[in-house]
Amino acid sequence: MFRVSVFRTILAGFAVLYCLSFISCVSSGGPTQTPETPKGEILPNPAGDNETIVDEEGREVKISTTDPISFQSQSKDTSEYFRVHITSESYQVRQIRGSKYIRRKVDKGGDALISEELVKYNRINFNDDGIILVILNGNTGAVETIRFNTRVPRINNLAKIIQNDVTRWSMEHSEEKPVVTKYQIHYTIKLENKSNTTRDTVKEELKGEVKKR
Repeated sequence: MFRVSVFRTILAGFAVLYCLSFISCVSSGGPTQTPETPKGEILPNPAGDNETIVDEEGREVKISTTDPISFQSQSKDTSEYFRVHITSESYQVRQIRGSKYIRRKVDKGGDALISEELVKYNRINFNDDGIILVILNGNTGAVETIRFNTRVPRINNLAKIIQNDVTRWSMEHSEEKPVVTKYQIHYTIKLENKSNTTRDTVKEELKGEVKKR
């Protein structure tokens, strides 16, 4: 008799739990589901549909509306091969031209170090950019020239970070003699104020760093 009583009690407990679960589902409109991350709208390739876009991890990707604005615009300069967007938390690359002939070797560790360089500048909300021209030796593919071209970052220290970044890049070529010997890299850098420092204080500290365009 005792065993029958215990069995009935257990069954009653399961019945109560089931009812509570059912009521919860009905009141909330159904089982709770984790919403999918919305995917951005796919955009035309900046350098044309015949080009393959490659990211910082060597993957072939598409440009979408979720990418940084600097990645989305159409390319009007045929020497523009790479676009780079750097924050203190991420390092993103899009190669928009010439991936059949030249590619940047993946370097996650180096990418992370460059991002970390921006942490100390996160005292103001600020966007900066610059364009680097790289010229390679036509026989060996070795770098011969790295210089800013038409656009230089307004903050000198950010310009140095960009220059240091380019010098660490290692390139792979499809042929023994490089097909591509000149390319431009368009950089954008985003700083975010993550301190309690006022904008006026930062402006005073950076007065010697900022240059007029």
